[in-house]
Amino acid sequence: MTKLNQVLIIGGLIRFLIPTLLPQVVPILSSINEISTPINSFKSLQEAFYYFANGIELYDGGINHHPPVLVILLSFVNDLGYPVLSNIIFNLIYTLCDIYITYRLIALNQWYHDQWSSKSGSNKYNDDLIASFYLFNPLIIVTNLSHSTLVFSVLFIIETLHQLLVIKNLPRSMIALSIASYLSYTPVWLVIPLLALMQVTNPDVPKVEIYGRNFGFFLMGLMLFIIMSFLITASWQFFYQCYGTIFLFNKIQPNIGLWWYIFTEMFEFFTPFYIGVFNLYSIIFIFPITLRFTNDGVFAFILSLIWLSFTKSYPTIGDLGYILSILPIFKSSFLNYCKFSIVYIILLIICLILSPIFYYCWIVLGNGNSNFFYSINLIWGVIYLFIMMDLIWAKLTLDYIMDNDIKDKEQIDKLRLTQL
Repeated sequence: MTKLNQVLIIGGLIRFLIPTLLPQVVPILSSINEISTPINSFKSLQEAFYYFANGIELYDGGINHHPPVLVILLSFVNDLGYPVLSNIIFNLIYTLCDIYITYRLIALNQWYHDQWSSKSGSNKYNDDLIASFYLFNPLIIVTNLSHSTLVFSVLFIIETLHQLLVIKNLPRSMIALSIASYLSYTPVWLVIPLLALMQVTNPDVPKVEIYGRNFGFFLMGLMLFIIMSFLITASWQFFYQCYGTIFLFNKIQPNIGLWWYIFTEMFEFFTPFYIGVFNLYSIIFIFPITLRFTNDGVFAFILSLIWLSFTKSYPTIGDLGYILSILPIFKSSFLNYCKFSIVYIILLIICLILSPIFYYCWIVLGNGNSNFFYSINLIWGVIYLFIMMDLIWAKLTLDYIMDNDIKDKEQIDKLRLTQL
């Protein structure tokens, strides 16, 4: 048996056996605010199943924030009539999703290495290591075990890149991104770096066809799901509950993000202004990131994804976990030039230890306050900024080395660059 198969089997068994043998793990993890939010919670999804089975409007009460098509599809599993069997099938679905993502990451790693091996001369990580970075990432494991619907959004984001770069099917890539956008709204802004990536990888295709035809596929896919949702619910209430809640931040619930504390402490009079500012801040940097790193469109896409994860209104530790598992793909190019990996790994460990402690002191013991927990949120934001700065500087260093045709390793090691 190959190492890759061993990794896949062990990673799959962890995801399938733990919630099957210990079913209480799922509700416990889905109750932890660092792992689950009202937007992707499995508990709220189960509430939607109950509403649907009893003929109640899916979005009455403001508890369910999952899109209707997802609720309907997964409700078939929930309605099998045997709770134990339903839980096992759910465990299998989430396990297969992560295995599927792993295979896609392996293919993307091979594609990226083929593009950069002749330029940088660096080696790639083996397939079993790429699979290990993903399947044994504890942030991803707990996200999967909590049955967060974030898994489905990430699956279609990875599928977007795979269809474009490996399969070279542009329409299916745009449709995959439209599904990811339908599931969680935030990926809708990834259409900007994705279109730029399409232009870079398909230089012979006219720009009108890339930006017009493919953007049309994206809109068509997104509108199709929205119309289907309207036909299912016979109301536009789903649009407000699924997307308005994210955009307007109506569920002011503590999470590891930066939004909740501001809107808890702020005068209500200023709320509309800051909602606009926060949303604008989330998307406005996507354009300069895309323009500056057009020469490596995959990097621009992933950097945009990091920024959106950092600024989203309802983040979880899974958002960062998926990003950290994607980054090893860049081993063939600039990852070797990152210098602060140890710093943000230590910060990450500190945050994961202190965050539940501070939350417990605040909510349960009552001998702390919201500042305790929010201080960890700020450090969590610093981790994102460290990662982005380190990646950007590593990419600029590699660009300098390639532009000046520096091949001597000793000279590269002594290289000290200053940005003006």
